[in-house]
Amino acid sequence: MNTIRFTAAFLLFVFTIDSTHGQYNRTSARGVIGSVQRGDISSSDGLTYHGPMRIIARPRGPFPKRRHPCEQSSCYPATGNLLIGRKDRLSASSTCGLNGPERFCIVSHLKDRKKCFFCDASNPKQQHNITNIVGGPSRRLWWQAENGVENVTISFDLEAEFHFTHLIIRFQTFRPAAMLIERSHDFGKTWQVYRYFAHNCEQSFPGVPTHQPEKLTDVICESRYSFVAPSTGGEIIFRVLPPNLQAVIDNPYSKEVQNLMKMTNLRINFTRLHTLGDDLLDDRPEIREKYYYAVQDMVIRGSCSCYGHASACLELPGIANEDEMVHGRCECTHNTKGLNCETCQDLYNDGPWKPAVGKQTNACRRCNCNNHAHSCHFDEAVYEKSGRISGGVCDDCQHNTRGQNCEQCKPFFYHDTTRNITDPEACQPCDCDPGGSLDDGICDPRTDVLTGEESGRCHCKPNVEGRRCDRCKNGFWNFDPENPDGCQACTCNILGTIDNQGCNQVTGECTCKRYVTARDCNQCLPEYWGLSDDHDGCKPCDCDLGGSYESTCDVLTGQCRCRPHVGGRTCDQPEQSYYTGSLDFLVYEGELAGATDNCQVVIREPYRDGRDNTWTGTGFMKALEGSTMNFTIDDIRKSMWYDIIVRYEPIHQGVWQGVEILVERDGPPDPYGPCANWRQEDDRLWVDLHDNTRWKEANSAVCLEAGKIYKILLSFRRFDPQGDPIPGAAILIDSIVLKPKIDEIPFFSGTSLGELRKQEYERYRCNERFNDVNAGSHDEKNDICTKYHNSIGFWVFDGAHACECNPTGSHSLLCQNYGGVCPCKTNVVGRRCDRCAPGTYGFGPNGCTACDCDAVGALDNFCDVDTGRCKCRPNTYGKTCGQCDPGFWNFPHCQRCECNGHADNCDSRTGACINCRDYTTGHTCDRCIETFYGDPRIGVDIPCRACPCPGTIDSGHSYAESCSLDPVTHDVICECFEGYVGARCESCAENYFGDPEEPTGSCTACNCSNNVDLSRPGNCDPHTGRCLQCLYDTDGPNCQFCKPGFYGNALEKDCRDCMCDVLGTTQMTRVKFSIK
Repeated sequence: MNTIRFTAAFLLFVFTIDSTHGQYNRTSARGVIGSVQRGDISSSDGLTYHGPMRIIARPRGPFPKRRHPCEQSSCYPATGNLLIGRKDRLSASSTCGLNGPERFCIVSHLKDRKKCFFCDASNPKQQHNITNIVGGPSRRLWWQAENGVENVTISFDLEAEFHFTHLIIRFQTFRPAAMLIERSHDFGKTWQVYRYFAHNCEQSFPGVPTHQPEKLTDVICESRYSFVAPSTGGEIIFRVLPPNLQAVIDNPYSKEVQNLMKMTNLRINFTRLHTLGDDLLDDRPEIREKYYYAVQDMVIRGSCSCYGHASACLELPGIANEDEMVHGRCECTHNTKGLNCETCQDLYNDGPWKPAVGKQTNACRRCNCNNHAHSCHFDEAVYEKSGRISGGVCDDCQHNTRGQNCEQCKPFFYHDTTRNITDPEACQPCDCDPGGSLDDGICDPRTDVLTGEESGRCHCKPNVEGRRCDRCKNGFWNFDPENPDGCQACTCNILGTIDNQGCNQVTGECTCKRYVTARDCNQCLPEYWGLSDDHDGCKPCDCDLGGSYESTCDVLTGQCRCRPHVGGRTCDQPEQSYYTGSLDFLVYEGELAGATDNCQVVIREPYRDGRDNTWTGTGFMKALEGSTMNFTIDDIRKSMWYDIIVRYEPIHQGVWQGVEILVERDGPPDPYGPCANWRQEDDRLWVDLHDNTRWKEANSAVCLEAGKIYKILLSFRRFDPQGDPIPGAAILIDSIVLKPKIDEIPFFSGTSLGELRKQEYERYRCNERFNDVNAGSHDEKNDICTKYHNSIGFWVFDGAHACECNPTGSHSLLCQNYGGVCPCKTNVVGRRCDRCAPGTYGFGPNGCTACDCDAVGALDNFCDVDTGRCKCRPNTYGKTCGQCDPGFWNFPHCQRCECNGHADNCDSRTGACINCRDYTTGHTCDRCIETFYGDPRIGVDIPCRACPCPGTIDSGHSYAESCSLDPVTHDVICECFEGYVGARCESCAENYFGDPEEPTGSCTACNCSNNVDLSRPGNCDPHTGRCLQCLYDTDGPNCQFCKPGFYGNALEKDCRDCMCDVLGTTQMTRVKFSIK
């Protein structure tokens, strides 16, 4: 027999079953070894399975030793028919023949000679007990209920928890008209319905859904197994899990799936019999003899429930073994135990028990009891507290240990740090001097840095120390067991004593630490503070070189005396809302400088891709050969020498040689100040601007005094190109920077310590960090440079400056501590966030808005900073220059509208004129509107006038739809209404009468009663309308009478000769018919 082991927490069985004949599809097992993801696998019982499973087949011949199937994944025992070996656990609420022979008839034998038989439970040949359903179908043995009994229950009570996969019932007679399947997984304490079956679900089980289940736990009623046919051999098949499980649920290993398969008891309830209807007409007992429940055989397929922790199951004590029997006691692995491997082994409760799932064995973890316990238990609270890592608590710790993991020594014992905690001798008894110790000689059980415990250290009297409490503390002397404090206090300050000894423990003599002085070692030396137990006794003041006024500090607090708006103990931080001036704080923008006429301001938009700008301010000043720029300097705060840095952006390859820098001042400097050694020639400097860098420092420094105004002139003499001469060579000057000269700063000179600081400053090239535009923004990467630059800023600017962040343009009123840059809102720039960036406008609470100037219609993308209006090209218009000027069309090729002088504007896309004046219309106002005539085109210039037909349309005396102007004669030609003729519609047409030239005149159709020929002229009088040419023997002003000598209906053209004899009549009489 092939052994089938499952890789999942369930097995999906799909049986190929003919519902009519009830035959299983039996196939031979495949000799396959390994994991199968999909496919059909057949066991030796012939049932075909579909779904994920692992097959382990016995090989023929020698084969390398295989791993245990549970070693690296979940494992499951083989399935089988749970009924085998458990006939005694089957019961039925009704069985025929228990109370004596009972006659019954078989419907399918109605054509046979013998139709009725007897059921007698005491007769082996006639008994139909419930145990007959085990062992396969038989023509002679089956189970049968009493005749006519409808509510019958078959119960199957297992001795342990099993996994139930499917149920097959084959019936001897009609299948039930209604039934349900229930199960319990707690030995009958609670029950859950698996499925309802009914021929009429609404009638038998009202309210139970009949649709396909949407979830695994949905309970439905289905009808396909409840038809009256066939009368024998019909089947009912129930699968716990659908074949398409993976399509129904995302996690086939979920607790929901496992709970659905768990079973300790199964109950099949038959609730309604199928009949042929004759029981409704005849209530004789013999009618009921053919209606009863009868089952040929039943298969309850499943396996013992081991939660993925066993690949085989063993017999339970007292349970007889039988071939192919599925046993109920799991052969547990993964450190589990129990009937169903539902608990962990005694020393394997470090985590919560879990079922194995797929490749996850979820094996029980061994508790860490450090070899001092034989069992442990799981504690949920401990598990949660550990972050769901470890929840095992050891039981009955040995070897003088205690604690969750037997990791601590009991009181009066301590952990010998030379031994591992797993050593049986790890916990040693405390060894304390009774003369100097407390608490009856208890000691620290372990070493803990956080709590200050030291393993084996005794609890000493107040003035005693030592591991055994056998000597005086530093600062105490004269060890005495009778003294409650142990020792006598020294007279000197213990904090200021070398090695915290305080005094000699025998003589009481004191020795001060390195930075401590005074008779009792209780004072710090100058420039030191904070008497403590430190090695040197006191700490250096470390007052900031520039932020404080001197190097001394308060001896108790260490607080240095700070410059204005500088804080911190060492005066190294600006106060809140203040900042330190950066090394390049004195920067003067090129685009704001004065310049000769051949210079040009170049404004540049900030990068939109997040890159840092390579310039300061809003742009550059473009200088040519012969150009001069002048910068006004009016904000010098410290009189001293300054290096001049020129920041620029080269345009051409080459060198601007000998750019002259000239400093203009009102008069000589103060002869007693820092600039006393100034000479006239010191104000004339020069610099070469190369194309391979973005900054250059002038050849020497310049001395400037606080509070005075200077002008610095840059003169560009000659550009030396690399190659052919470049006409109009230019360079973009970003700014000049006045940087304090390091040699002039006092803490970098004057003493050997100052020289060492300067050497360190120069070794890290700190002085060059602010020459380039963006180099200073990365200054914090070097702590040494950062500290020096802060000190320089405090000293040069005598403290810290207020941030003064613009509340409208800043996210916060706090700025960067160094440099004072405020956190600007979108598109806002400036140190104080007080203006819009180039290319933006509308400075306000939400920042600034991008100009969005039209790329074609605008000269550039710089708009008015207040309105956002762009600078438009000729004939373009609008805030963004995205449309043509009024009177132009076809953006961006704006053309003047052509409207013949009769309109000012036209459609911006089509050029069609809008609101044509002077009674004109048309695409270019080139024709007159209806009822007007003329030629309004330029060059012809015949204005549009109202049509005279014969009067104008406004007079109410016009009888034309429109009129036109004859291009040759310039006569007006009217397009008359019907009934009017003439060039001006001044006459009536044939068959009409009237006088349209009269002020109220018009033409009316003549009424001749249809007794005239309309194609002939002269049918009626053109002035009176009297008919003149009546036909069909009619007469009268409207041809409405028959003429004399005729009678009849003139209106119907029915005038006939009177036929009167002249001799017999006095006169001809006319019969009149009036016009109605």
